[in-house]
Amino acid sequence: MPGQLRTIPLAIAAVGLTVDGREIDEKDIDDIVDTYNLKKYGARINIDHYGDWSGWKSDALSSVKLNGGMLGDVIEVSKEKNSDGVYVLKAVLAPNASFVQLNQADQHVYFSIEIDRNFMDTGKTYLTGLAVTDYPASTYTSRAKFSKNGSENMDVSFLRADLGLHSQEGKPLKKPFFKSIFNKDETMPLTKEDKADIGQSVADALNPIFTQLSNSINDFAKKDEQGGSGGQQDEGQGSDANNNELMEQLTQLNTKFEEQSGEFKALKDEFNKLSTTESDDTTVTDDEPTGNDGKYKNLL
Repeated sequence: MPGQLRTIPLAIAAVGLTVDGREIDEKDIDDIVDTYNLKKYGARINIDHYGDWSGWKSDALSSVKLNGGMLGDVIEVSKEKNSDGVYVLKAVLAPNASFVQLNQADQHVYFSIEIDRNFMDTGKTYLTGLAVTDYPASTYTSRAKFSKNGSENMDVSFLRADLGLHSQEGKPLKKPFFKSIFNKDETMPLTKEDKADIGQSVADALNPIFTQLSNSINDFAKKDEQGGSGGQQDEGQGSDANNNELMEQLTQLNTKFEEQSGEFKALKDEFNKLSTTESDDTTVTDDEPTGNDGKYKNLL
């Protein structure tokens, strides 16, 4: 369930053309207001449409380490005409401690909606998610600014709560690192910088393991040499048995080390390839169609 924090209604999208040539129809806004139901399908808040990778992105690219990836929930939505006579979609949000922390660092302060224009084959637009970003596509989105005392000169005030005091019950389990990488949804593509960062992180994480394994093998080799030159004549068959056992263990370790070294090299080569090769998932403007037929047409 959403935490205790609540914001005043914030503008998260506006009717009209977006800055990159797409369009949000008034029907989209009306459908979202008419259909949104937190209990039926709640829209979660993330960073730059990264979904459950938001925590990693915040730490790696914005230098803000969060306690979890998701930033909260959209509680309810409404439609309103602003001072310029433009209809905007407003939302009451339930931000969590990570959202507050990110906002206090003045990072990702605007909004970008995630929609499905034919939700559950109804022919109506539904709000499926909400991203915070520094580069919104829609105009007239609010600039979030959280205040501890809810003073009137803040863009956002809390109706109730103590900042940062939230229960961790119901917190989603973190996906395994490699499973998250290879199951990453194509609507949240990795940039070349992201891929390079991930490759380096994998190498940094695995190198100590292989170093430790290599040191263990060297220790076994030294013991084997000492056993072969020291007490072989005195201990007779007992020494031979110990040497045989030691050699068997050393052989097993060598085999395991070679297998893992090969797997690590293949993995590292793959990340190096990804970090230097343009892929279909990059978001370079020249590679992606714009407008309402673009790949990211539902991220507004």
